[in-house]
Amino acid sequence: MVYISCLLQDLPFDPVAAVILILVTFAVYNLNRKTDESEDAINHTERYAFTKEYGSIIFSSAVCAYIIALCLSALQGFGSLLVAVIPLIAGIVYSVPLFPARLGFRRLKEVPFMKSLIVAFSWAVPPALLPICHAGLPMGAATGIVGVFFFFLVFTNTVIFDLRDVKGDAASGVRTIPTILGTRKTLLLLTGVNVSIGAALVFASGALPGSCVALVLAAGIVYAQGYILCFHQLMKEKLLFDLLADGQFIMLAVALYLLTLAVPYPLI
Repeated sequence: MVYISCLLQDLPFDPVAAVILILVTFAVYNLNRKTDESEDAINHTERYAFTKEYGSIIFSSAVCAYIIALCLSALQGFGSLLVAVIPLIAGIVYSVPLFPARLGFRRLKEVPFMKSLIVAFSWAVPPALLPICHAGLPMGAATGIVGVFFFFLVFTNTVIFDLRDVKGDAASGVRTIPTILGTRKTLLLLTGVNVSIGAALVFASGALPGSCVALVLAAGIVYAQGYILCFHQLMKEKLLFDLLADGQFIMLAVALYLLTLAVPYPLI
């Protein structure tokens, strides 16, 4: 995501931002394993067993990873530190039962739609902002387009994985979009969001310098629509499902990198 962000914002690749987000991602997802044990016991029995056996190691390594990420961010400036804290704050309000029971929910992930929105926000903002923070540049139109692009692709990815986890979410009281709408309506909703927001982003990117920005955005949209349409087939192949859906930005970044090697002039 950092590589794509830098490419679309016409910035050199920022390895420090990439390292920070690798550490943050490792930390947040492993801390989240502890708070999601009730769902994982139903949806992912192998992962639940692994987490229970190595819980202390997972927790300690996650905390250490986030501390290192925050230290690296602090060295880059206060703005970088604030951005790096976003996934941690989002993860706490998302997974930890902080709210009184009289509200009808204890965690924000129990509020319909909030689960996907919070996850999308927390993973879209840092890769969009860290490169410009480290470069000492103000936010521009390209930053906004990158942020929205990441947001709706992560949103789509999150809902797709919720489709696979409907049984565990329903049993633990987590009301996700698929538990409310069902599989067919959820896939139709994702298609509508992907096509409408994707078309708007491609149109808006015409105002940016560089002839290939729209092409990069369109590639991400087509890729996401591909695994939406193939959801039922991918469900039968767990490893392929994880690779194509959760690894969407890795696949896109690799394709873009290979394209930059093949094309003798700058893409953006």
